[in-house]
Amino acid sequence: MQRAVLVPFVVVAAIVCVATTSFAQNTSSIAGVVKDATGAVLPGVTVEASSPALIEKVRTVVSDPAGQYKIVDLRPGTYAVTFTLTGFSTVRREGIELTGSFTATVNADLRVGAVEETITVSGQAPTVDVQNVVQQRIMTRTVLDGAPLGTKQAAAVGALIPGVIASSQDVGGTQFTAASISIHGGKSGEMLILFDGLDASNGQGRGGAYTTVQSNDAAVQELGLEVSGFSAESEMGGIRTNLVPRDGGNLFKGSFFANGTNDKFQADNLTDRLKALGANSTNRVLRIYDVNPGLGGPLMKDKLWFFAAARKFQARQAQAGLFYNASSIPYIFTPDLSQPAFETTTDGNISLRLTWQASARNKIAAQHQYATQTFDHYYAGNTTLEPDATLAYDAHPQYFSQASWSSPVTSRLLLEGGASFGNKDYVWTPQPGADPNAYAYTELNTGLSWGNATQTLGHHGSHNTNARFTASYVTGSHATKFGITFLHASSHWEQWMTGNETTLQLLNGLPNRVTVFAMPLYFDEITKANVGLFAQDQWTVKRMTLNVGLRFDYLNSYVPPEHNGPGPWVPNRNVDFAQVDNVPNWKNVSPRIGVAYDVFGDGKTAIKINLGRYLEGPNLTAFTRLANPANSIAVSATRTWSDANGDFIPQLSELGALNQATFGNSTIVTTYAPDTLTTRGYNWEFSAALQRELMPRLSASVAYFRRSYGNLRVTQNTAVTSADYSPYCVTAPVDARLPGGGGNQLCGYFDINPNKFGQTLNVIQLANHFGTPEDVYDGVDLTENIRLARGLNLSGGVSIGRERLNNCYAKDDLSLMSAFGGARLDSRCDVRPPFQANVKFLVVYPLPWLGIQTGAAFQSIPGPQITASYTATNALIAPSLGRNLAAGVNGTGTIDLIAPATQYNDRLNQLDLRASKIFKLPGGRSIQGNVDLYNAPNVDTVLSQNNTFGALWQKPSSILQARFFKFSVQLQF
Repeated sequence: MQRAVLVPFVVVAAIVCVATTSFAQNTSSIAGVVKDATGAVLPGVTVEASSPALIEKVRTVVSDPAGQYKIVDLRPGTYAVTFTLTGFSTVRREGIELTGSFTATVNADLRVGAVEETITVSGQAPTVDVQNVVQQRIMTRTVLDGAPLGTKQAAAVGALIPGVIASSQDVGGTQFTAASISIHGGKSGEMLILFDGLDASNGQGRGGAYTTVQSNDAAVQELGLEVSGFSAESEMGGIRTNLVPRDGGNLFKGSFFANGTNDKFQADNLTDRLKALGANSTNRVLRIYDVNPGLGGPLMKDKLWFFAAARKFQARQAQAGLFYNASSIPYIFTPDLSQPAFETTTDGNISLRLTWQASARNKIAAQHQYATQTFDHYYAGNTTLEPDATLAYDAHPQYFSQASWSSPVTSRLLLEGGASFGNKDYVWTPQPGADPNAYAYTELNTGLSWGNATQTLGHHGSHNTNARFTASYVTGSHATKFGITFLHASSHWEQWMTGNETTLQLLNGLPNRVTVFAMPLYFDEITKANVGLFAQDQWTVKRMTLNVGLRFDYLNSYVPPEHNGPGPWVPNRNVDFAQVDNVPNWKNVSPRIGVAYDVFGDGKTAIKINLGRYLEGPNLTAFTRLANPANSIAVSATRTWSDANGDFIPQLSELGALNQATFGNSTIVTTYAPDTLTTRGYNWEFSAALQRELMPRLSASVAYFRRSYGNLRVTQNTAVTSADYSPYCVTAPVDARLPGGGGNQLCGYFDINPNKFGQTLNVIQLANHFGTPEDVYDGVDLTENIRLARGLNLSGGVSIGRERLNNCYAKDDLSLMSAFGGARLDSRCDVRPPFQANVKFLVVYPLPWLGIQTGAAFQSIPGPQITASYTATNALIAPSLGRNLAAGVNGTGTIDLIAPATQYNDRLNQLDLRASKIFKLPGGRSIQGNVDLYNAPNVDTVLSQNNTFGALWQKPSSILQARFFKFSVQLQF
């Protein structure tokens, strides 16, 4: 184990030392203009930025002929800026607070006098960046420690930004595991998680769900989240989250944090309203704890610093509406109300960081994180699984190693480099003690599964290597940056199923069909190279700053040779697949242009306009997997099940024909059209914003955003045409909750003709070959940010927008089945959700007269969509179809009874509170005790509901955690 931990660390450090290619981090800057008493610009002024945050203590530049200067590559912290020129008095500006990738404008007026005379100005730090067009939100240590944030994970914190949509709703640390966030119509797979500027995704793909390790908060100084207006350094346009690590310092400093709670500190929000909806339980906290110590300091003063931290987190919670099976008969499910289902996640992280000032102009930092992660019952948001139907999850090993190098060769030339390596293998198995040959059952009328694990099982290993090198040349009025990025990734998956690769489906408790699987299977995909070359230029002319960038990307992935052997339903399979190259082979050029205008020339009001083209972030397990010949095996098929002898055990004589004629064959049934392998998806993003500093440390912004996707893809079954389908209608069931009360005819559905049943030859095409698809977001954000000297920190606002999807181009081409999830009607293909408000606020506020500090987090977001998926029997369909379904008399059709984006559940209004008492100790030490109250109003909001029309339709499947207290203590020393 020690070798597994140390070897990647040494390898990454060696990569950085040669620094052929590397990955730069997002850092802050200080810029401004130096003038004399008459207002004339002063060239040649020596400008120094100093801070304890810098191991080298001071960074120095000289103002250019226009009197402008810029100091880049500054770590977050508080800075002093000193201006010196012979014949003039020295001016020192103190208290400049830098966060994220913010450029602070610090101007100076020098008057004639002796250099020995120093004029010190303690002014307020600027809150408006008048040079960059990037839109960002920074969570400083003050906010991370003072607000009720639950887990402090990137996605959980990012979810508090107006407009952000999270894949799961955290309440007080109940959702510690990897989650994805998106904003302004973006995709979750475009989210990028960075540790100190280095991509921390695992080898399978991008997005919060693909993080290599869960973060270690004690090792984090601040969390920056960029949401729009990225430079050419960024390949994609999704949210960029950057965790800036703690470096240590010349003094030994550390922290110890611990929190915890259990079910004794939780209220009950199982209201009469929820009971009327069919809920008989709610999500409940059973246990949460988080222990997180950290320590840093000098190994060699001003030369070598370290910071080490460890974290252990666990959350155990009951799952609403899910219970163990009380029945001793395997095919019958009777909920045991005395044994509610639960899920326990346990995560660990050990981190060590070294920062070395190797010479006056060379700084090297290296960090290694080793992590563990387990789930005893892995639901992954699936709320239709009885506990025995879940899988057990164990991620081992997990580690992420990184190193970076920076060298200010001169006051104008900066070189930066870095590399990272991530490894993760998560293993899915049946529940401990379960017989892997036992069956899993699913009731089609409710969607509920029980008996044995219903998901695919096996290893999921991945590796990810990233590197980047950049060179920046900076004068006062001009800054240019060139760089190269490199990514190499690999993924290995195994897939097998319980029940000898068979699952059973019942309809109203009676045998209906079985699903059989051509497993086990093995998949390997590799990104050979994802290379980016970029150039970013910034010119400041008077009050206008022009940001222009251009990026070239080359992405090439392939499938290595593979072998797949026999399985229970494919006893004679023994197939070898040759390597598949260039899946994809993409070459793209992406322009970026942005303008920032200092409206009044005082650095307090800025107009920012930005237009950029960004690329999709394909995951190996999504895009390249589809070109894997093993994936083209028709891995599953359904067979009707008559159960003639009534024993609820499927015999071959009781099973109908396979609905996939090519089941288990090595025949390629899904391929890419050639142009999709050379044409990459993209989106154009436009934004226009007005930012204003209303008073010192208080700013507000209004911004418009538009995102439009292009080169969208669609799957066409080329084995069939529209003529091979027959239309049918179904009479909707009568239910007052359905549109018009139900009972109406629903048409626009089609069944394949029997002579074409099971025939599939899919080709993934560019959708624009068939028509004009649309995926467009429009919205407006109104936000504010307050950081007052007396301790008030407030950020938040409202985002109002919608994403419109239009696939009506495919309405009449029945071979394009993937473009539709329901009836081929205008109401189903032109989806226009209403404009809805997304409101978020985060506050930290000290009450000195009471000796306590308070914090609050508020979210108001739209509720989940209400849909109704109805399983119609052959008896209901055949009269309109004029024949039996192609699947036979036991066949069924899936009917969407409600058009998408037309009905929503109640909004979520979540308010979390914190009260803290800070005790100051000698030597700058302190103890902070916190009491958090999550879901303070104890609302009973439904987070998700059963959308299968039947006895359990609209029954809540996930409910916001009831109000609970959590207690924590933090020691700073």
